[in-house]
Amino acid sequence: MSNASLIAELEAATRSDRRLDEKLAAAAGWTQLSEIVPGADGTRERRLLWFYPGEQTPRLPKFTESIDAALEFVGIIAPGPSGGFTWGGPNRFKRGKAQLNDAESVEAANTAIALCIAALKDAESRSA
Repeated sequence: MSNASLIAELEAATRSDRRLDEKLAAAAGWTQLSEIVPGADGTRERRLLWFYPGEQTPRLPKFTESIDAALEFVGIIAPGPSGGFTWGGPNRFKRGKAQLNDAESVEAANTAIALCIAALKDAESRSA
């Protein structure tokens, strides 16, 4: 998946989304491992595990929900940036904003998503 199409999906998102977290993880270098495990009712279930290179513990950060996880994504995709983020707003539909380096500010459904968009846009601008 290209950064541009992932950015478009993130911009259209109205809330955090584990499917988008998976796409962000793949973009950041996480790998998937599928294993078959016994289910509670005796059946066999397929379980997906996500690993970041060099880590021993499987995990999939909640990039689109957690500011901490989104900042982890920024550190991988756009290391060393200067920037900032905000959240809130005058109405009940609180949105988030983020800006990295000298790029324009981006706005999204929440701050974590805005940070992920800003990181992808920064990476795109550096590779152009």
